[in-house]
Amino acid sequence: MKRKVLTALSAASCVFLLAPPTLAANKPATETHKTAAKKTARRVWPAETLSGKIVMVNPTLNLAVVKGPDGIPFDMIVTHSTRITSGRQTLKLPDLSLDMNKSVSVKFVPERKGDVARSIQVNG
Repeated sequence: MKRKVLTALSAASCVFLLAPPTLAANKPATETHKTAAKKTARRVWPAETLSGKIVMVNPTLNLAVVKGPDGIPFDMIVTHSTRITSGRQTLKLPDLSLDMNKSVSVKFVPERKGDVARSIQVNG
């Protein structure tokens, strides 16, 4: 009789030990979890400006390389929304290869994938 009570008691304690994790797994995400997910979203860095000279243009890779005033080259990713201008004229990326070694001003946003050009202004 004592053995049956101990067996029943141990079985009941196992049920109580296993029930909370099982119930917690079936609950929907709380506001705390939703807030934590929002905090891990991609951060947007502020735009920066670089003045320099165009040293390379590769339309196939959507890339323009600008050498800064200190001689360091910066790879700029050119997207479909990048505005490229020379004076009042709008240019395409292949047209920019005609302006090699000319001064440019690039407004870009540093991202994890690289520096993404928002605008490229050919100065001279």
